[in-house]
Amino acid sequence: MAPVRPRIPLLVLFAFLAAAAEAASPSPAGIARNLAHGFASGVYLKALGASALRIAAGFALAALLGGALGILQAAFAPVRRLCGPLTTGVQALPAVCWLPVALLWFGRSEAAVLFCVVVGSLFAVALGVRDGLAQVPPLLRRVGQTFGLTRWQQITHITIPAALPAILAGLKQGWSFGWRALMAGELIYASAGLGRSLTAGRDAGDANQVFAVMLLILTLGVAVDRLAFGVVEKRVLARRGLA
Repeated sequence: MAPVRPRIPLLVLFAFLAAAAEAASPSPAGIARNLAHGFASGVYLKALGASALRIAAGFALAALLGGALGILQAAFAPVRRLCGPLTTGVQALPAVCWLPVALLWFGRSEAAVLFCVVVGSLFAVALGVRDGLAQVPPLLRRVGQTFGLTRWQQITHITIPAALPAILAGLKQGWSFGWRALMAGELIYASAGLGRSLTAGRDAGDANQVFAVMLLILTLGVAVDRLAFGVVEKRVLARRGLA
């Protein structure tokens, strides 16, 4: 029978680590208190609402413009040759690179923040739409023609369903880039928002607030990724037998 090893040293180690975390700045309890106070006072609810409205407006505009750009590149070879490398190159730029441009063109305004979100999302969406449409197997189109489908029926019943996984991937990536761009923009200018709360915590030297807001940013980003895009992706893949 193997001897029973004492667990006291391990418990002491856990107790020491917990005490060290509590004594540090930030501390788990301090972050929790900051979150509770922020929600009770309505400050964090207002910040979440402001950031949610900005990302919704910016991402919707980016989806429309990026979708149109992707469709044009997929449908017309000259547009693809002209805009394809530019789209790929610009999409690789970090969102923070657009902040100086936004400030030069729009100053410290809501328009500058919205511009960062749109540009941060647009090209990722365009690439997803372009690649999704371009990768539809020609055989599927020929099958549609064989069955006598009209042009519109081929688009709605064959092209879009076949391209949808890639389009969703582009939208998901565009959302992620747009969310990061929004936080960067709100650090520069925002009357309210999570980025503004982050700046306020930094200016006050409040590490608990900084980490509390970072936790909110992370939580909202993961929630949208899993509860919105994740659910839609699973349904699309399941309908195609790929889940």
